[in-house]
Amino acid sequence: MRIAICDDETIILDEVSSYIKKYSEQSGKSEIEVFPFNSVSSLLNNIDNGALFDIFMLDVYIGDEMGTTLAREIRAREIESPIIFLTTSVEHAPQGYETGTLRYLIKPLEPEKFYEAMGAALLQAEKITKQLIRLKTENGIESINANNIMYSEAHDHYQYIKLDNGQTIKVRTTVSELYALLAKNDGFFRLGSAYIINLRNIKNLTSSAILLYDNTTIPIPRGKHAELKKVFWNFQCE
Repeated sequence: MRIAICDDETIILDEVSSYIKKYSEQSGKSEIEVFPFNSVSSLLNNIDNGALFDIFMLDVYIGDEMGTTLAREIRAREIESPIIFLTTSVEHAPQGYETGTLRYLIKPLEPEKFYEAMGAALLQAEKITKQLIRLKTENGIESINANNIMYSEAHDHYQYIKLDNGQTIKVRTTVSELYALLAKNDGFFRLGSAYIINLRNIKNLTSSAILLYDNTTIPIPRGKHAELKKVFWNFQCE
């Protein structure tokens, strides 16, 4: 697990790093790595250059900038990793929760509360990691959350993967190879020779077509309706 800490005070960076090291030793999680940053720009530059982080620990005030603004920038990059804020008050809590903040830790830090937050963050990060798939695209290697996929469609040796944010990712692979990757997560159904559907995004199912929540209509091949209906309802009832 890779943890990014962003605070403009070296003493806080050292203190948080020390707490994480102690947690790692006590919990036996030796795979934890810590990456300290003393500015918003240095952290964002690392992210934009391809660095991946499983957990973020951000001060609410980072120099003249706001940690809540940094959190929005992280989310704008489609990064779902848990965020923990370090602060002297909870004044900005409502802004933080807009970005799905996991915890607010009040300074001076209390070891017991810090370790509890670490445990919660690691559980969430591990869950997200299991949902991530890595794909070789025209832009290089991209990591995406499988749950964010609406569907994929095959065309001329390529799979066009439609995401719930409207983005389409083009991947040179076969339907079978992509389905083998996606099937590691629950909720995907191979529909005929061209489509893979995320069952979470089915809005309506008729005898001849699927209507997704983005209003895409996908025809159901002959002989596939009964199987799809059974799989879909079983998934809904889980």
